[in-house]
Amino acid sequence: MNLKHLLIAAGIYLLSVGASPAQRFNSVVFNKLPQDYQLYPRNAENEATVPFSGIVEGAGWKYISIQVTRENAAYKYLRANITYQNNIGRFSAEQKIKAELAGYDFKIYVCKDGDSALVVNRQQVVSGDVYVLSGQSNSTGFFGEPDTNRFCRTFGKITQNLNTDPYNAADTLWTYSNKNSYDNGVGTMGFEIQKQLMQKSGIPNCLINAGFHWSSAWSHAQRTENNPADLTNGYGRMLYRLQKAGVASAVKAYMFRQGESEAYNEGSYWEDNFDKLRKNLKMDLAGLQKIYVFQIDIIYYPTLVGAILRDYQRRLPDIYPDVRSLATVGTSEFDGLHYGHGGNVQSGQEVSRLIERDFYGLKDTLNINSPSLKKAFYSEDRTKVILVFDEGQELVYPEPYKPNGNVTLDLKDLFYTDGFTGFVSSGKAEGNRVILTMTGPQTAKMLDYLPNFLEQGGPYYPFTGPYIKNKLGMRAFTFYQVPIAAGMKTPTLTAAAKEDKSISLNWESVTGATEYKLERKLPGANSYVALETLSSSVLTFTDKPGLDAGAIEYRLKAVSKTSESADYAYAKYEFPVITGVEQEADAPFSVYPNPVVRNQPVKISFPKPVAGLISVRNVQGQQLYQTQLKNGAETTFTLPELTPGLHVIQFESGDNRWNRKLLVY
Repeated sequence: MNLKHLLIAAGIYLLSVGASPAQRFNSVVFNKLPQDYQLYPRNAENEATVPFSGIVEGAGWKYISIQVTRENAAYKYLRANITYQNNIGRFSAEQKIKAELAGYDFKIYVCKDGDSALVVNRQQVVSGDVYVLSGQSNSTGFFGEPDTNRFCRTFGKITQNLNTDPYNAADTLWTYSNKNSYDNGVGTMGFEIQKQLMQKSGIPNCLINAGFHWSSAWSHAQRTENNPADLTNGYGRMLYRLQKAGVASAVKAYMFRQGESEAYNEGSYWEDNFDKLRKNLKMDLAGLQKIYVFQIDIIYYPTLVGAILRDYQRRLPDIYPDVRSLATVGTSEFDGLHYGHGGNVQSGQEVSRLIERDFYGLKDTLNINSPSLKKAFYSEDRTKVILVFDEGQELVYPEPYKPNGNVTLDLKDLFYTDGFTGFVSSGKAEGNRVILTMTGPQTAKMLDYLPNFLEQGGPYYPFTGPYIKNKLGMRAFTFYQVPIAAGMKTPTLTAAAKEDKSISLNWESVTGATEYKLERKLPGANSYVALETLSSSVLTFTDKPGLDAGAIEYRLKAVSKTSESADYAYAKYEFPVITGVEQEADAPFSVYPNPVVRNQPVKISFPKPVAGLISVRNVQGQQLYQTQLKNGAETTFTLPELTPGLHVIQFESGDNRWNRKLLVY
């Protein structure tokens, strides 16, 4: 039997695995070698370097050869010379792999003239991104998810007793997420996050689920100073797995779903402990960019702590620039504390959209955030309360809702003024505002949204609605003890055209305003768009819409940090309507043919070469065509989109502007 067969038959003895110092295969000892199923974090070039290095004990070998396959097809051949010193040969090689939905295999041989021996085969190595999910039981889904995918990876194991037991330092293998639903578990929500990110980005990922049951924020924040990777506490178990996997510095985001323990009085000082946890993460995970926190749901324990905690979790993005929050009220299959499989999938989908936006350039981001209250204030007569949510939200106010056959709930009864209900008669949504009509003028100073808790056995326990939502179905954060500010006066607004056809807008000062927000709606548009935000000292604005036909509408509101005008001030300017096809006598160009049949070429001619801008607009002022003349005497254009009716051809040169009318059949 030759040496090749002897090496293959001899078996493998591993001194250690993973990120440990060495792995021995008979006389070959590696200090750098990928594991089966390992994920290497991708770099800015969307690739990773897979290293191979070690020693050969025994003379006579000339080089190491590495056969690389990608998706079982030949990809690359590497050769690294073995350099001997004192009868010990040393070698080193590396191979770059792309971050893509493809697995790379490596067969490593020791070679000499006329002979070679297979040392080890590594399979399904990938490059991608790294995430951590943590919290208490709602972060784990109880580690029973059977679904898996070969491009969703994890490292190490979940310990016994729902990840609360000390960690076994020998558990350092890479594998597919949920390959064993408990031991290799990432949970239902965790796997849904992985699956969504992998499918949308085309990049593999690793997720470590560090959640453990019955945990408080205090227990997550416990970091042993002289041994941060302490195997006896939750933070240390998480850090040990990340460090042994070699990915601690590559974690992009940390997701935290926790707070129920504090809400039922089995934990305290959530705010301080979260701050400590965040500082620990920043210390140990050098590449961490975002932290996503789930606002807890309305649970059963009769205390105000849950409401206070939920409101703090709502406000986290205002406190920490790297934190993003999302609401969990309204998540499906809620039993009063936990969620069914569908609810955990839903949570995974909702947080993954935020990650896709922050890390993968998701374009369709409209309404992916939970609506978050920014201010609440009275109308001038204090008969309405206006709730302003974050910009861009398209809110939906719900109809009365029947959680069961016995009770009908109306959202108006789930707003609490100074702790009491019954003072709201109706509500409606307008854009990013909810307007509550009160039963009469009010003096309350504080407002709550949704119950503080619901005791088990109550007439509509567990709480499953109604809610304020946006058009994507994201539910608004609950809030507690939000101050209701005094309303601001609605300004007056006027609009008038100047000789150059710009629009002069003027308004009166409003007491308490720190700025004014001006919006515009052009002819044919369906909605207003932001035009300018102006400081409170500015009471005029000149708009240059570049139109000379149609009606332009403007609206303005006064704004401060805590309040706004309850209503907009409106103004409208309408350019004179053009009639007939008579030509302006002083226009220095001719148009032929005129009238014109749709899709027929139109020629514009000048008596001599000129320089200037030619544009074509419809009577609503929408620009349909534009071209620049540079010392030219004519130009021709065809506009299939021209519809029958009157159009205006305009020529601008310097400070001068001339028009001719064009009739299209």
